[in-house]
Amino acid sequence: MQDLVNSLNKRRKITMYIVVLFALLSLFVSYNFKISPLHYFDGKYNLYFIYGLIIYKLFELIILYYILFHRHLIRIRSKTYKINEFLKLKKHAKLLLFLIPQGNTIFGIIAYKLSGSVLLFLIFLAIALITLILVRPEKLLVSDKFPNLN
Repeated sequence: MQDLVNSLNKRRKITMYIVVLFALLSLFVSYNFKISPLHYFDGKYNLYFIYGLIIYKLFELIILYYILFHRHLIRIRSKTYKINEFLKLKKHAKLLLFLIPQGNTIFGIIAYKLSGSVLLFLIFLAIALITLILVRPEKLLVSDKFPNLN
């Protein structure tokens, strides 16, 4: 289990660096290029759509965290975790650490294109960074049930 936690921490740090790199890159693009907002429906509903994306993303991250990480953590703590479920935990935890920056980056690009403001893109990246900080793989070390799994 310790190997998995070390691997997930390394992956988590890499994804944090990628999110920060995207933020710096977006500031560079915003400074050098002018992105004009889209004018679907005369642009009246762009901000409502962006706020809906932010609310949707917050709920989605909570659901993803529960489905891909927390339910495994509950089983480990209750000592009902089976060794054959370890591979599923490994796959789901890696998937979670991939989906957090990927989804927020895509939604941030949509918000950036709808508004023309890099601030909304940075808000989505901040949500991704905060989520990555809050997801702690060390929580998996509550049990010594899996001492030598790779």
